[in-house]
Amino acid sequence: MREQLDGQSAADVRAKSAAIWERLSVMPEFASATRLLLYISTMREVDTHGLIRQLLAMGRELSVPYFEAATQRYIASALRDFDADLATGKFGILEPKPEAVRPAISGEIDAAMVPGLAFDETGNRLGRGLGHFDRLLRQTSGVKIAVAFDFQVVDEAPAEAHDVCMDFIVTETRVIKTKGNRQ
Repeated sequence: MREQLDGQSAADVRAKSAAIWERLSVMPEFASATRLLLYISTMREVDTHGLIRQLLAMGRELSVPYFEAATQRYIASALRDFDADLATGKFGILEPKPEAVRPAISGEIDAAMVPGLAFDETGNRLGRGLGHFDRLLRQTSGVKIAVAFDFQVVDEAPAEAHDVCMDFIVTETRVIKTKGNRQ
């Protein structure tokens, strides 16, 4: 999966990401959410940089993951200014600078946009293997929406007891209400 992600051109990532955001924007679960948790993408993931900037300009209440070194876990931190508040963090991913961290109440997040390597239609998610994002998601009561490229949706994604299931998966061609979703 990593090879497929790395094999995409920047133009493909941009085009597919734009199609994903169009689908996401009309989902009631996303459109009506007051408080959103979004990840900050790396080069070959579904691109969130433009979406975050757009949502901030619209006045939406956003949080992004911040890796807290003392506890070795992610916390949700309110984001106000993409350019001023972010710097490269522990895993080489943009995250709030220590002086810009504003802890958000994870339980008050209405919707979380979730990255991953692979997903299946039951809502299973294969992450990067460390469980940091799952620990953050367990504290988040809102709907979990995976954003992925079509090829990342597989027949069966490995899952363990600590993994958090997704409620929806949004790709460039479809919105999947997962089989594990009871809504």
